[in-house]
Amino acid sequence: MIKKLSLCLLLIAGVWLATADVLIYGDTRNHPEVHRVLIEQVKGLPLELAFHTGDQNAKGQTQAEYDDFKDIVSPLKDFFYPVRGNHEKDLQLFQSNFPVVSEKSYYTVQHDALKYIVLDSNLELLPGSVQHNWLKVQLAADELPKILLLHHPVLSSGHHGQELGLELYLPALLKKHKVLAVFCAHDHDFEHLYLDGIHYFVTGGGGAPLREMGTLSPYSLYFEKIHHYIIMQKTDKKLLLQTFDLEGKSIYQCQIDLE
Repeated sequence: MIKKLSLCLLLIAGVWLATADVLIYGDTRNHPEVHRVLIEQVKGLPLELAFHTGDQNAKGQTQAEYDDFKDIVSPLKDFFYPVRGNHEKDLQLFQSNFPVVSEKSYYTVQHDALKYIVLDSNLELLPGSVQHNWLKVQLAADELPKILLLHHPVLSSGHHGQELGLELYLPALLKKHKVLAVFCAHDHDFEHLYLDGIHYFVTGGGGAPLREMGTLSPYSLYFEKIHHYIIMQKTDKKLLLQTFDLEGKSIYQCQIDLE
């Protein structure tokens, strides 16, 4: 376990979760038994949104895989928003299983005065690409605080690391706009990183085989190889985040200023 002094204010005593709001987790892949344990932990919470950061299935090439996955997440079906991972290999099949992505595999969700921007990092994201131009429009369209979700990490100390080179152009774009946080997966661990006023989280501990750290990022605040999920709440001035293991124990807590 690697721990550093966080730029967030850590809660020493007490619990924030009088009510829950947003669930964020990912990389359930080929271990549905672990995924079921995670859903058992959260299904009684008063959740309003649930984001899965990708790699739902082992291969994403058969309807049977999606049927099994959707059976597990059925308690969340009315507010479930998927990110396409690299294991969702069949784009059409992915889209056909989730009405919210039926037109595009990247989209936005507005909830509680926040704008969530979901990207498909399996498609072209380089400056000048269709998706990059769409992202710029979404970032500039309003003054709402924004949260970005995509599968491949922008920053990471994990096994895969920053293999797509997203760190070469996305942080510079995001810091020009009111982006608070970025949530990714792909690396099977939990990590919190911080760069230029933006918080980056890797949440790839939903069931896929856990992996050791690769190379420690200079922006890393906390790293742990653990199955987990994140619960986020919004107050008038802050986002409050807690990361839990699959026994429901809080392993990490932080808050992000909205102003």
